[in-house]
Formats: sequence, C-alpha cells, structure tokens
Amino acid sequence: MKKVVNIEMLRQARENLKKIARDHPELTNLSGEAAQRLREGVFNVTVDESKSTFSLEEAAEILGVHSETLRRWIKAGKLEAAKTGKQYRISRIDLQTLWKTMGGGTLLGDK
Repeated sequence: MKKVVNIEMLRQARENLKKIARDHPELTNLSGEAAQRLREGVFNVTVDESKSTFSLEEAAEILGVHSETLRRWIKAGKLEAAKTGKQYRISRIDLQTLWKTMGGGTLLGDK
C-alpha cells in the first residue's frame, strides 16, 4: 500500500522535534544505535512511488536537504528542473541522477 506524503505535516513534526530537543537536551545525547532508531522511526518517509515529478519541497524532503539548497543547485546547473510559473517541478529521473552523482545508491525504491 502506497502512502502519500503530507509535506506540511512533516514540517510541523520536524519543528515539534526541534522544540523537544531544546526543552529536553538529554534526548540529544543518545547512543549511535538509539539515535539511528529514532531517526528511522521519525524521518522515514514513504513516497507515492507512482509520481513522476515532485515539487521543490517534496524533493527537498526526499533528499533530506533544505528547499533553498535545491534552488541553489538548480541555479548552479547541478539539478535540472522545470519552472511552472513561480514553482519548480523536478522529475524522478533528475532526482535519481543528482543522487547518484552525489554518491548515493538506490533512491525511491528504484533498482
């Protein structure tokens, strides 16, 4: 079963986690294994794999970078994107190409 990612909900969850980390610094001193389990449980995002293009914000969530980073990469020619009005759309293929040039492996479950 595929799940659609609610980007706004992810942003809110990330902000809530930052607040928790500020209020409870003892949680930031987890062992490597415990921290990894926490990250996997919180940041594992299931993307609708039938999509062929992504908004700038969705692509940023997938790659784990800020949307402004992607804007800079687009302007520098490191990432190809189509501009539709004031927004960018990034193809699955262009995301995969960028990911592989950065040394990444499998992205979005593709083989």
